[in-house]
Amino acid sequence: MCGAVTAEERYVEFGFGGLTMRGVLHMPASRGPAPVIMLSGWGGTRYGPNGILVEAARVLAEDGRAVARFDFRGRGDSDGAVSEHDLKCHIEDALAMADWVRDHVDERPPVLLGICSGGEVAVGALFSGLDVDSVCLWSAPVFAAEPTAARRSRKRLGYLLDYGRKALRPETWRKLLSGRVRFDIIRRVLGGAGVHEKSEGEPEELGRSAVFTGRCGGALLVYGTADPVAQEAAIAYESLYGGAGCGSSLHVVEGANHGFYGLHWKTEVIRVTREWLAGRPP
Repeated sequence: MCGAVTAEERYVEFGFGGLTMRGVLHMPASRGPAPVIMLSGWGGTRYGPNGILVEAARVLAEDGRAVARFDFRGRGDSDGAVSEHDLKCHIEDALAMADWVRDHVDERPPVLLGICSGGEVAVGALFSGLDVDSVCLWSAPVFAAEPTAARRSRKRLGYLLDYGRKALRPETWRKLLSGRVRFDIIRRVLGGAGVHEKSEGEPEELGRSAVFTGRCGGALLVYGTADPVAQEAAIAYESLYGGAGCGSSLHVVEGANHGFYGLHWKTEVIRVTREWLAGRPP
């Protein structure tokens, strides 16, 4: 990109809760707008589905933003067991990430950018009193929502439609013939293992009277029309941020699924996010 800011990418880590959290820091040569902390989905890592967090981080670093992508404890390269770290732990991790960024990168309130349950984590950080520049929620479910039968059915139907579309692609048949299709993952997803199960002590579900104590300048909500959580979640978050007086902007990606796996969907999400952040006050 002509005139882009050169950004260094370096491996970083810090200790928290007796474990080590690891990630990547995208650091531009000169200080630009507010830093960004990226928060991955429930079963994901700092790369995001189809590498969307990596590509978004590099684009935002071109604008002079420092961007931190850490794996939560129990995920990716960070220490810890998957089964021992729930949504409450992920919110604690996000607050620790914000402390690290403030101490080592930029003292200003950060932008929190979360995909899937990473969006829930961003909301939970606001409930915990973290002041932020703004939040970008990509395919964020309703905060701490119980996996009811209706929600399970919508999500399972969404997965079935995704798999149906993939079955029509030549590359899927090539994977099938070469034995590279992960039927174990497909069975777990369709069986319900892909739905976040709440554990004891996790936050209560977002209600009409919910208010957060942290300051937030605005929220960008991005959903795909093929995402089974989109309609319910968008209504809930528009109400939450509207009630807080900081306002929200909703962008809908036509045809996109929950993870924005299509190249054109991913490109649109990153472009819209970059433009929205660029339009915010410095």
